[in-house]
Amino acid sequence: MTIVAKTFEAELVNRDISYSVTDDGRYELFVGDAKLTISIDNIRRDFDRDGDVSAVSRFVENVLKDLNFQTLDWHEVRNFVRYSLEPSDYDIGFGDVVHNVINDELVQLYVFSSPDRSQISWISPSSVSDWGISVDELKSQAESNMSQLVENARLETLDMNGNLLGMISTEITEFKSSLVLSASFRTLVEPTHGWPVFAVLPCRDFAYIVRCDNQEFLGVLGRVVVDEYNKSGYPITKDVLRISDDGIIAIGTFPDPT
Repeated sequence: MTIVAKTFEAELVNRDISYSVTDDGRYELFVGDAKLTISIDNIRRDFDRDGDVSAVSRFVENVLKDLNFQTLDWHEVRNFVRYSLEPSDYDIGFGDVVHNVINDELVQLYVFSSPDRSQISWISPSSVSDWGISVDELKSQAESNMSQLVENARLETLDMNGNLLGMISTEITEFKSSLVLSASFRTLVEPTHGWPVFAVLPCRDFAYIVRCDNQEFLGVLGRVVVDEYNKSGYPITKDVLRISDDGIIAIGTFPDPT
């Protein structure tokens, strides 16, 4: 058992929280009538990077907030429903999570965030059933909420020797890269960068936009993209993505430095 797993379980015991471990390594936590299934993969990745074991305690505190949030009804939770762009290579898979496949490397997960944004939780079909709504209603609400984030976002631009770099700016940084999935995303980037566009999205809170007629400029971004991907606790992809009305496709990948 890893240090993170031992510390995590000790934190649960100290708080008198019942739990079980699933066959795929996730934890099921029980507090009263509430149950939450979580993975500690991201906190393990943070520990491997920072060596800060106290982050496990903070993670548990956020999980407890999330358990309390689980008891809210649809009317109370609907404004916090969103979707998140994630890599498709999670060991635990997405069989019990509401999601859409974007391409071979990426998925769109339907999630909700706690009111203080400290915790993002995947939405299961059972949660949808408990809320008394349909999956279509869930997805429609998520799109509406994400479109609102796009409307409140800005695309800042930087001229780099005649090359126009776009940088998405939003206060809700944990969904910055996920904004590319919104039907409203085109309205954010088209005035300055046209349509379609290229995007690099190495992690949740990092998004660069490049014009499709300036593909050679992408090479300049390779080092920063790989660095952000490798150091983030929530990496997404090192691919260069082409975003158009036909969807999102990868046109290449930045290699790690040799």
